[in-house]
Amino acid sequence: MYAKKIDIMKGILTLQMIFAHCIQFYTDLEKNTLALHISEYINLTTFSGFLFCFGYASYLSYFTKERREASRRLFHNGWKLLAGYLISCFGYTIFVEKLPFRIDRIRELLFFERLAGWSEFLFSFALVMAMELLLYPLFSGRSKRVFLGMAMVSFFVCFLPHREVGSLTGSIIGGYGGTFFPVIPYSVYLIAGVWMAGEKKEYGKSIFFISLAGTIWYAIDYIWISGMRPSRFPLSFSYLIGAAFFLYLYYLLSMALERKEGAFLVRYLMNVGKNSLFYLLVSNLVIFSLKASAFYRKSMFYSVGLFFTILFMIDYFRRIVRGDDRKQNFVLK
Repeated sequence: MYAKKIDIMKGILTLQMIFAHCIQFYTDLEKNTLALHISEYINLTTFSGFLFCFGYASYLSYFTKERREASRRLFHNGWKLLAGYLISCFGYTIFVEKLPFRIDRIRELLFFERLAGWSEFLFSFALVMAMELLLYPLFSGRSKRVFLGMAMVSFFVCFLPHREVGSLTGSIIGGYGGTFFPVIPYSVYLIAGVWMAGEKKEYGKSIFFISLAGTIWYAIDYIWISGMRPSRFPLSFSYLIGAAFFLYLYYLLSMALERKEGAFLVRYLMNVGKNSLFYLLVSNLVIFSLKASAFYRKSMFYSVGLFFTILFMIDYFRRIVRGDDRKQNFVLK
């Protein structure tokens, strides 16, 4: 089975993330309010959106298959994501942090004693594959009660007292001590994706209003309760549910665009979505390496120009390496 709308949605999210990385590195967010708000919006929606797409694609690619075949594919894609993280990790530490060639510094990265900046999300993606592998019976059973229970666990983790934790613990449940994307609380979006794929859900009033309530609560917390953006690191409940309505709109938009798959923009978004790991990894390496050079300026104009230059470069690399587009069923390519 193959869901073009999920490739379209992944394409949108991938372009968002690349653009956010460009402005975060090359725009002074303290002086440019517009760029700051764009960055905050993308931060709110992108990782959650990818987890939703993971869930939807995982149902089609893994949870409708025999466990042996599903486990093999999950294991393979998990290693691929982990390798992508390590490439991005070393790219950041070499080009941005100027990592010296020392065994102790290299070892702490290889054994995940610390996570490199702007690469942590890739490590969490790999952990999601491991979680799906371990919890395969729960996901493949498609029990509404089980899914609801798993969602409640995801919410509950947000209310645990946060403390200083290591990289692995932080990437699983969250906490202080790093930029963590904890997979257990964020897995509520993974569960939503699996459920919507299994139930073949498209538009529904209940989904619309539940997702809207999540985003409204985020706004209430932001404006009236805390008076500031809800905590992202460590992850707060308000921040977790804040993306819900925007992601549902992305899903509906992607369904609408799927009907126009012959259009250039739609075909482009599908190509980006099918090769999202490639786009994210290469864009990170370009952004990191430029930061190590003198060939950049800190301005919104430079950030936008770099964004389009990166997209052109990656599309060119993809074409000369892979030739024509090919449909595949991996969660991230």
